[in-house]
Amino acid sequence: MRELKALMAIVIIALLASAYFLVPKPKKEVVVFCAGSLYAPLQKVANMFEKEYGIGVRIEPSGSVLAVRKVTDLGKRADVVAVADYTLIKKYMFPKYAKWVLLFATNKLVLAYTSSSKMSDLVQKDWLKVVSAKGVKIGISNPNLDPCGYRSVGALALKAYLDHKPEEFIFEKYVKGIKAEFGKNVTVYIKTDLRPDTNKIVIRDKSVDLISLLEAGEIDYAFEYLSVAKQHKLKYFVLPDEINLGNPKYKHLYSKVTLVINYGTEAQREIRLKPIVYGLTIPTNAPHPELAKLFVDFLLKVGPKVFNEMGMPFLEKPEVIRWTQ
Repeated sequence: MRELKALMAIVIIALLASAYFLVPKPKKEVVVFCAGSLYAPLQKVANMFEKEYGIGVRIEPSGSVLAVRKVTDLGKRADVVAVADYTLIKKYMFPKYAKWVLLFATNKLVLAYTSSSKMSDLVQKDWLKVVSAKGVKIGISNPNLDPCGYRSVGALALKAYLDHKPEEFIFEKYVKGIKAEFGKNVTVYIKTDLRPDTNKIVIRDKSVDLISLLEAGEIDYAFEYLSVAKQHKLKYFVLPDEINLGNPKYKHLYSKVTLVINYGTEAQREIRLKPIVYGLTIPTNAPHPELAKLFVDFLLKVGPKVFNEMGMPFLEKPEVIRWTQ
């Protein structure tokens, strides 16, 4: 009897050991929090990376502000954080959550539309008249969450400033919770509680969320990045260089607009407009910093071709800005 019990014990131990080795172990993966506009090119890079190294990459797109807040405020961990405005990393992740930021790509603002959009035959001639027209519905991403949103608001405020027509700043006119002060410069205050006139303006969390509304005809125009419009094969009008944030020549004009997002709350942020430059970092608490570095190095290697093809020019000389005391 004792021999039988001993034999059964050996068999059970052997079965448990076999099960342990047969159960697939969880694979390490690189976790990337990124801006919605970065999702398509980063996913393409991720697929190439996995094929090259056999290491998976999980990409979580959101508005850039939210991507940063996931790490700094919500206690989530990522191996890489990539945003549409590199200054977000400098301002809100330095020095506790990041020690450096890599500047790597650019973009510009456009007005995206379809052949079914109202007054689309006139948009290339007089875009401001079209988006201001009665019955024309436009969309932006949430300026409290997404750089494309606050950049779009800032661009229209700058247009009103340059034209000396503050009354034509449509976001103040149609969105309760947005208020601009025009003077020598412009300051736009954006409250967390935004209540748009939904017959005129629709707001979604990130810019790519507007694409389905545009394609379904629920809105006529959406303020987007050039890369997003190209990737989704949309018609688009490139906003004038003086306001599209894509031409460094006009950085002195862009800087005339300051936006205060989440105005009146503890999360209040002050942002001055500048040329669009994307940035990324490996957070100080990254779960897999070695894999993160491998991914970033791979991005720098294949990124120029991938990003340029997708309408988001890669910087000829990516630049690293480090935190200094």
